[in-house]
Amino acid sequence: MRTKIALSCAVLFLTGCSFAPQMKTPKVELPNIVSQKTVKIDTQWWKGFGDENLNLLIEEALKNNDDLRLAVVNVKKARAIYGISEAQMYPQLNLGADATRESRSANSYPSSFGGTYNNFSLSASMSYELDFWGSVRDREKANFATLLATDAQKDALEIALVSDVASYYFNLVAINEQSQIAQESLKSYKDALHYKEMQFKHGVVDELVVLQAKAQVASANTQVQTIESSKIKVQNALVLLLGRNPKEIFQKIVSSSKTLPQGIAIPSGLSASLLQNRPDIKAAEDELSAKTSLVGVAKAAYFPSVSLSGSYGYQSQTLDKLMQSSSQVWGFGPSVNIPLFDFGRIKQALEASKEDQKAAIISYEKVVKIAYKEVFDSLEMIKNSKLKSDASKEEVDAYQAALDMATKKFDRGSVNYLEVLDAQKSLLNAKLTLCDVKSQLLIADVMLYKALGGGWSYEKKREEFLKNNKKDEE
Repeated sequence: MRTKIALSCAVLFLTGCSFAPQMKTPKVELPNIVSQKTVKIDTQWWKGFGDENLNLLIEEALKNNDDLRLAVVNVKKARAIYGISEAQMYPQLNLGADATRESRSANSYPSSFGGTYNNFSLSASMSYELDFWGSVRDREKANFATLLATDAQKDALEIALVSDVASYYFNLVAINEQSQIAQESLKSYKDALHYKEMQFKHGVVDELVVLQAKAQVASANTQVQTIESSKIKVQNALVLLLGRNPKEIFQKIVSSSKTLPQGIAIPSGLSASLLQNRPDIKAAEDELSAKTSLVGVAKAAYFPSVSLSGSYGYQSQTLDKLMQSSSQVWGFGPSVNIPLFDFGRIKQALEASKEDQKAAIISYEKVVKIAYKEVFDSLEMIKNSKLKSDASKEEVDAYQAALDMATKKFDRGSVNYLEVLDAQKSLLNAKLTLCDVKSQLLIADVMLYKALGGGWSYEKKREEFLKNNKKDEE
């Protein structure tokens, strides 16, 4: 019984207390429409679009994207820094060996020590800082929280990367559709121009009709080139996200479908679990935890630091006597470092640490606000895009009917050719707008899935992370 009490006291003595304030996650007032139910999202939600080209591009980006690769390196660096602080919880052991031949001056003090001699030594040493004030433990906690935050930031970047690839892809497919529509319209306008030129030769129409048809062909050709220019910019941005090399960027080779896919199911309701399913929110919370622990480290600097050190070994002038008992040397004792006058260095360091903690609180609140704003923006964008899509479809149908009517009237001579040209131009613009609106609706779906955390789960990711690092959170 006495042995258990002694061990408990020794552990308490060595680990010490902690001056870090209690970690408190700020409470953010949420809107009334937020429910307590959990919204579950598939981690590979983008596969719901059923577009294999999109799936392959996202897979390529997750493997080769430069920013994501850099984020992985940052996680490894944070893991190494945490490993250093974890190792500081334990004594440091060193083994040393030395063999020298020295010459001492006979004129130095004491003069009788002059001459040349050998010196052989073999020793082991140990040093350990007693963590009376919990600074070593608090720094370990801070570095562990920073590691968790860095890993969550990497996950947030991954979700953003997936959504960016999907958004650019849908833009690219829409532009391809627009290019096809514009090319078909250009061909139709050229055929119409040829027909009008034949009519002009036979005196059926006057030269004004031919000139108007030529202007329409030129305008359509300009529109085609504008669309192609937009396509190049989108392709370049997408290829850069994929992490391809400059040669591949120049080649601009990106496989895409000919038509936009159907939308995917939208999660119903807005859940409070958003706070647990957004990696950027958890990263901000872990950053706050790290800054809180560092306040304890800064406070501990006011108090003495105590270290234990000891050594044991052998020393001899001749190698054959090195391991004899008479050659033994050893030493053991504590060392104390007491801060007296530092002209405010510790005080200012503590104040800076407290301000870092306040900044972390503000950052956490800001991230939560941005998260809910993104959700609401996405929901509103989906609603408006659906209304625009319905209206655009009606607009295309109306302009198609107007073109048919204008063409018939022109053939009967009841209207001039300008009426036909206006109807054709309006129909073309309506079709191009419909493609854009359809892509924006898909992008709105993507943005909502991103805003909801992209299938990221705090509990699942934290469990996997701790398992991989073989380290319990406590």
